[in-house]
Amino acid sequence: MTSRPNDVTLSSLQETLPVEYVRMVLSQLHDRERSLGGASVRVCLNAEFEPPHYCIDSTTDAETGEGTNSASFHGKTHKPLTARQACDVVWGAERMTYRQVSDLIGAMRNFSKPKPAAGRR
Repeated sequence: MTSRPNDVTLSSLQETLPVEYVRMVLSQLHDRERSLGGASVRVCLNAEFEPPHYCIDSTTDAETGEGTNSASFHGKTHKPLTARQACDVVWGAERMTYRQVSDLIGAMRNFSKPKPAAGRR
């Protein structure tokens, strides 16, 4: 079984991911962030899952530095993984926030960030 590097993120995989995949991840991340008050996404290290499965964690606990796995999703269907599917997955260590994934999809779509408004004269 081949594996991706432990520090893999959506950004490091962007050349191989369809924009629609990242859009669906962003949508799931947005839903979880609204319900959890903060969330981040990690991708699976198992290379046989293409596009990669992903999990959305709650905001990192300040005391332990760990996130809590709140939901895992199938890379092709974006539906929650079953317990059996999830037990076969090894998750990467690096996380991306909603803002980072939003910026990534903007870059993939060649959107530029708005320039700061000029002050009034």
